[in-house]
Amino acid sequence: MFTLLYNDSGKPHRHVLAQGTTTVGRAAGNDLILHHGSVSRRHAVIEVDRGSCRITDVGSRLHTYRNGVAIETTEIVDGDVLTLGQVGLTVQESAGGVALTEQAGGSHGSSPTIRLKAGVRRTLAGQPPDSASAHAHRLLQLLADATGVLARTRRMSEILDRVVALAFESIAGERVFLLLVDEHSGELVPRLARTRSGDSPGHVNISRTVLGAVMRDKTSMLSTDVPQDRRVDASESLVLQKVRSFMCAPLWTEHEVFGVLYVDAPEEKSFSEPDLDLFTTVSNYAAVAIEQARLAARLLEETRRRERLSRYHSPAVAERIVKQQEGEADAMLEAQEREVTVLFADLVGFTTWSERMPPSEIASTLNAFFTAMTTVIFQFEGTLDKFIGDAVLAVFGAPLDQPDHAVRAVGAARAMRHALHRLNESQPQALRMRLAINSGVALVGDIGAPMRREFTVLGDVVNTAARVQGQICEPEQILITGETYDRLGGAIDARALGSVQVKGRSAPVAVYEI
Repeated sequence: MFTLLYNDSGKPHRHVLAQGTTTVGRAAGNDLILHHGSVSRRHAVIEVDRGSCRITDVGSRLHTYRNGVAIETTEIVDGDVLTLGQVGLTVQESAGGVALTEQAGGSHGSSPTIRLKAGVRRTLAGQPPDSASAHAHRLLQLLADATGVLARTRRMSEILDRVVALAFESIAGERVFLLLVDEHSGELVPRLARTRSGDSPGHVNISRTVLGAVMRDKTSMLSTDVPQDRRVDASESLVLQKVRSFMCAPLWTEHEVFGVLYVDAPEEKSFSEPDLDLFTTVSNYAAVAIEQARLAARLLEETRRRERLSRYHSPAVAERIVKQQEGEADAMLEAQEREVTVLFADLVGFTTWSERMPPSEIASTLNAFFTAMTTVIFQFEGTLDKFIGDAVLAVFGAPLDQPDHAVRAVGAARAMRHALHRLNESQPQALRMRLAINSGVALVGDIGAPMRREFTVLGDVVNTAARVQGQICEPEQILITGETYDRLGGAIDARALGSVQVKGRSAPVAVYEI
């Protein structure tokens, strides 16, 4: 069974793919509706057939991507990340046909159930010497195999496969089931179900009572004769499936129980207490490997997010975004209309001057200039939009709300002017700069193609700032528009220069000098 995990309107969602064809798109007639404007009305088709899953792009406007690579049609597996427009969906494969059933109370007869604390190896006292030696040898061999196999494996689907294989290699069971707690819903989801022959076991019911007890108490459980076991004898699901013996062990870390490993057999007394030792060992190693894979995936995703955020935002702002819930952080970076203040800073005469400079000196000078300006922008918690030639565009008030975004922008402009004066002390020729600031409603957020998106700001508020800087501003001046002046609320002194006409605007623009 395949499930798609995704965020819609800042909230996590999951969609179980049915056998056959599933249409995906923005239009109401699709089986899976994604409401984001970047998704085409009919974007892709997903086909599930006999345990395999394939996605096909159907001529969408912004294409379909599997793990960052554009596709026309391709098979998808557990852990793949699909991108439709600007919507990311994670593929999760679980064991189909496995259901969890409630169980009534049992009889009051004797119980052949043995429980063992997970992670605590029992002593071999009381076993015959040969038996104890053989058991110790099996346990040591399993420890070596589990350590080598699981330590080398990184992909979650491969780890789950190897855990089931280790269980079959060490235990004489007929069926093995691995269930994990879904990180989105908190429900226990069957992720892998397999018979010893390698086939799917078909439709299976597993007792919630058994699973709940194992997870709640963090203990392994062994039943050597299910019909006589007072804990499970009223569970028709097990009796009807002719299960006579089973073992169940929790998958857990110091902080949480996140799944169970379960094995059963149709014969009575198929498992022994030494088998429970081995099975518990497998579950403990499986828990470590699965948790490492989960943490590695989270760390990789967080590292990617931090790297992307650090290109545009100050460390403090990036840290606050990362600490948001995943859905909230994604919603914060989606393209949306926000009231912001934008700042343009442009070097004066640099193009003419650079004609006489070697390329290495041009690069060195620009790098020094951009570094100094970016440092100041980040100090005021502004967002670096982009470098345009020898100009810098910054925005204040997005993605985090900043009620004082106009004050921050003006403060940054003043500090940038001082920073340039300090930089000129080490330059062979003094650099001069023009700065212009404008405020208003703009479109801000991640914009671009699925394989490359950047946080940017668009709209008339940006164009007006650029025109004021290019057409009116003099070297060393900091000019602000009337829109910015009104938002300062008298917090910063500015001298009125009157209204001027700028290219691209029908109405004059009020301009003030800081």
